[in-house]
Amino acid sequence: MELVAFIAALMLISYVARELEIWRISNEIELYLRLFKASRDSAVAFVAKKIAELFSRARQQMDLSGVEERVNILVDSVIIPVESMDPFGLVRKAKFLLLSVDKTLEEEVRRLVPLAGKSDVDTLVSLLHIARDLNSLYKLVNHNYTLAKRYKSYWLLLQLEALLPFLAEVLRAYEGALDAMMKQIPIGDSVGPLVAHMLARELNATPLELGVEDTEIYLAELDGRRLILVKAEGPGSNVGRLDEAVRRVLATWGGSVTWAVMIDAMVKFEGEASGAIAEGFGVAIGGSGVEKYEVESVFTEHGVRTYAVLIKMSAEEAMTSLSKELYEASVRAKERVKSFVREHVQPGSTVIVVGVGNSIGVR
Repeated sequence: MELVAFIAALMLISYVARELEIWRISNEIELYLRLFKASRDSAVAFVAKKIAELFSRARQQMDLSGVEERVNILVDSVIIPVESMDPFGLVRKAKFLLLSVDKTLEEEVRRLVPLAGKSDVDTLVSLLHIARDLNSLYKLVNHNYTLAKRYKSYWLLLQLEALLPFLAEVLRAYEGALDAMMKQIPIGDSVGPLVAHMLARELNATPLELGVEDTEIYLAELDGRRLILVKAEGPGSNVGRLDEAVRRVLATWGGSVTWAVMIDAMVKFEGEASGAIAEGFGVAIGGSGVEKYEVESVFTEHGVRTYAVLIKMSAEEAMTSLSKELYEASVRAKERVKSFVREHVQPGSTVIVVGVGNSIGVR
């Protein structure tokens, strides 16, 4: 009898301990959920606030409730991936879809704020993208938490709890990006355009009009070498059309182009110093992969060798305001690009220098 009572007591203690652990994990997840929801709502408010500022600047009245309603609809919109069952033409379809999304959001913003300038429109589109990502993050966590509670899945709760600190780090990065976008100041991901801009100013580069949307192209000379500098148009939040710019540059100077130098941000490993510079070979362009594919194709077609100067930073630093360490790293990267051109590019040849990244705040 005593043995039965002992076993029953153990089972009861085990059950109570498990229920207490589920209660503790659930409370922790709910705290994170409230944080994610508040951040999502704050992002929507940021967009509405920016629109209100633009109306105030133009001395116009606005229907705040109507604007917030439309912003919420745009934030809750989804992008339906292209069908990949038959991979033929997949990149072309994906590129068309992504360009269509950006164009549609731009049209929506212009409809909401007809008198907004291009820089403000670009910034609002980026704010909408951030708000959409925060909304997706909140809904994903809430979906998995609700699912775990419905089926009383202790293991699903444990997995979700383990992921939450990493998701919270992503959240902080997005919040930092919101602040930088509102103030139109450079972020960590702006180091590529910033280096290209520094080179253009230092070498007294001449702007080129090649008809590429959202992209700036400059012609400069360094010790008898021709430099074609390519970057996204600033100071609004913009990543440009680098693939189209490279294609048009090579159509004009293709015979003399021997090298392409890419400058971009690189996510560092934990323990590495922010602002350290790595060198590499290949096309350094992140994102969906569509633009990288197009640039690789055109470089391969023309036999252009590729070199990369990469500035290391954390994922959070890439999305938040540019730090002193990353600015100083940008100056060092500019000097490294010049050294590479002198060492590897023959006088009389042409090199394409591409500043990859978001041009927010880079004037």
